[in-house]
Amino acid sequence: MTRSNFILAFAWFYGYSNIRRAPIYILAYLSLPLSLLFFIYIISKGELLAYGIVGGLISVIVSNSISLIGDFAFLRLQLRLQDLLVATEIGPMDYILGLTLGNFIYTLPGVLVYIILGLIFHVFSAFQLLAILGISAILLISTTSLSITLASLIKHTRHSWGLSTFLSLIFTILPPLYYPYSILPKDVLYALLLSPSTSASMIVQGLLNLQKMSLLAIVVFILESVVFISLPRYAMKWRE
Repeated sequence: MTRSNFILAFAWFYGYSNIRRAPIYILAYLSLPLSLLFFIYIISKGELLAYGIVGGLISVIVSNSISLIGDFAFLRLQLRLQDLLVATEIGPMDYILGLTLGNFIYTLPGVLVYIILGLIFHVFSAFQLLAILGISAILLISTTSLSITLASLIKHTRHSWGLSTFLSLIFTILPPLYYPYSILPKDVLYALLLSPSTSASMIVQGLLNLQKMSLLAIVVFILESVVFISLPRYAMKWRE
C-alpha cells in the first residue's frame, strides 16, 4: 500500500466508517451546541442568534478534535496500531494526515448543519463563509495536532477520556464562542487566549462585524496554529 493510499484508507476508516456504523454520534456531538443555540435564542430573543451559530460551528470543530485524544490513546495503547505502522514504510506524518482527514470527514456533517443555519438566518455572506471555512480548517488541523501531542504523552488509556472531556469543556464553554468577547475583562480574555478557539472566535466575530476586529487575536491565532501543528512530530515516538 502506498502512503497516499494509507492516508485515504485510514481517513475512510476513522471518519466515514464511524459515521456509517453509528450516525447517532453526529447527533451526540451536535446535541450540546444546538441546545445552547436554543437557549441563547430564547433568552436573548434572537439578538445573539449569530453568536450561537458561529459559536456552535467552532465548538463542533474543537470538541471533535479534542475527543481524538481518547481515540488516539486507545489505538496506540490498546490496539498497538502505531507499533504495527512503525514496521512499515508509513511515516508519522502519514498517520497524522490520516487522522486529521478522518476527523474532518467525521466533523463535516456538523459543519454543514451550521452552514445551512447561517445561510437561512443570513448570519454570513458567501465571501464571509469562505473566510470562516478557511479559519475553521486551520483550527481543525491545529487542535487535532494538539490532541495527538497530548495523547502521545498519556501512559494509560483511562486518563485520556477524562482529559478529553475536561479540555473539551475548557475549550468550548468558557471561551467567548457563544457571546461577545468584548464583555470579558482583559485579564480573563488574555487567559482564555491560551485556547485556540478563543482567537478563532474573536476573528470570526470581527469578520461578521459583530465585534471590532482584534489584531491581537489574529497574531495569537497564527502563532498558536504554527506551534500546535509542529508539536506532534516531536511528541510522537515513532520507532521500533
